[in-house]
Amino acid sequence: MRNLMISVLLTTLGLAGGCQQQPPANDQLDAVLWTQTSIEHELIYRQVFASATRQLDVALADPSWDALPLPPRDLSGLPPAVVVDIDETLLDNIPLNARDIRNNQEYSYQRWNTWVQQGQAQALPGAAAFLQAAAQRGVQVYYLTNREHAQVADTVSNLRLRGFPVSDAQQVLAAATPTGHCEAAGYGKSCRRQWVAEHARVLLLVGDSFGDFVQAKANNLAAQRQAAAPYLGWLGQRWFVLPNPTYGNWYSAPYGDQDDLPMARKRELKQQALELQQ
Repeated sequence: MRNLMISVLLTTLGLAGGCQQQPPANDQLDAVLWTQTSIEHELIYRQVFASATRQLDVALADPSWDALPLPPRDLSGLPPAVVVDIDETLLDNIPLNARDIRNNQEYSYQRWNTWVQQGQAQALPGAAAFLQAAAQRGVQVYYLTNREHAQVADTVSNLRLRGFPVSDAQQVLAAATPTGHCEAAGYGKSCRRQWVAEHARVLLLVGDSFGDFVQAKANNLAAQRQAAAPYLGWLGQRWFVLPNPTYGNWYSAPYGDQDDLPMARKRELKQQALELQQ
């Protein structure tokens, strides 16, 4: 009996036979919990969008104001616009992540596509009011998203349902948008920002991912810091960055964006990326 109890205990602890516990299929628990249950998350969104709203009038009053990371250009005659990301900037998709955690499932593009089609995403705090304020001032809104081009109609429906101003589906520039030569550019947003630059004077950029602002040469912190360096003075003035602890380029960078690696190997590489001392 005593030996049986020891065996059960070792098995429970994952120690029997020298085996270690396997990581869960989805290890975003704490990130999703913070996103969904912390008042800090909600207040950060309200703070950022309130600050962005105040900057609209400042930017409108300065005809040389431009938020795009491009060389100086002739802005005369261009109408004002703002460029915003959608997912985890305007629309909250984290319930899908929460469902995967509850079911111990890895991320699934099929489930994501169903989610987009259903249009269930809610507006994040302060987001709709910000864009409504922009529209009331005659500022055009361009939604640059890495959703697929085939998902634009469903995305527009979801945005309108949550109170976002979308008068024309062409305001939504999805991945591989057939706009100029941007179809071949895939998920990078630089080409789509360049297209907007030809049609508008961009007052503000808002997003939750570094690629919503400028494209780094590589998916690592050193390259991103280098790309951000010329624009640090724009933070809180022309660029407004929101937190996303659940997914992004940072999440896949430690394992070289190799999504086909086993979860255990991904987790091992992420642990190796942690800094224990500066």
